[in-house]
Amino acid sequence: MSKHYRRLSLAQGSSLSAVGLLTGLTLLVLAPRVRLFPVDLVFIFAGWFCFWFFSHDLAHHIVGRIVGVAFRYYFLGRSSITKQNLPIVSNLLRVVPVLGLKIDKSSLKSVSPNKVRAMYASGAISSMFLPWVVIPTGFSVGLPVGILLTVLTVANVVFTLYFSPRVGDLHHARRVRS
Repeated sequence: MSKHYRRLSLAQGSSLSAVGLLTGLTLLVLAPRVRLFPVDLVFIFAGWFCFWFFSHDLAHHIVGRIVGVAFRYYFLGRSSITKQNLPIVSNLLRVVPVLGLKIDKSSLKSVSPNKVRAMYASGAISSMFLPWVVIPTGFSVGLPVGILLTVLTVANVVFTLYFSPRVGDLHHARRVRS
């Protein structure tokens, strides 16, 4: 990620992520109870987004802290996917800020390469797998909603597995020297 828009303290960024995940969970609990189209649909997709977006950097932060990686701050910035110059996605991500986490590079010297790799990979892993939690709620609202969420979630996994090794977390994990 590059071009920082705004810095957030570690407490602010972690709190924002935790509130985002709790919001996603709340939306998932409420969606089947609303029974009013399209409100239930909006709740489910907003919940999916919360699990996808807010889990990413929080996973880096939690795993990093466990393995001994220190961080300086969270920030709002641009996704590294913009480097790929994809017609629609890159243009969208140039204007939509993403949450990032600045690593204290000096702390990496005292952490084993495998632990640093785990920290880098944790963000991609969480944002690939946590959205799967939303699918049962989608099916409880309706078969088409469940199918649409399944397709979206599979597409997210495929997209991440294709692009992350090129410019994202899995790329950074792979570049860690032993």
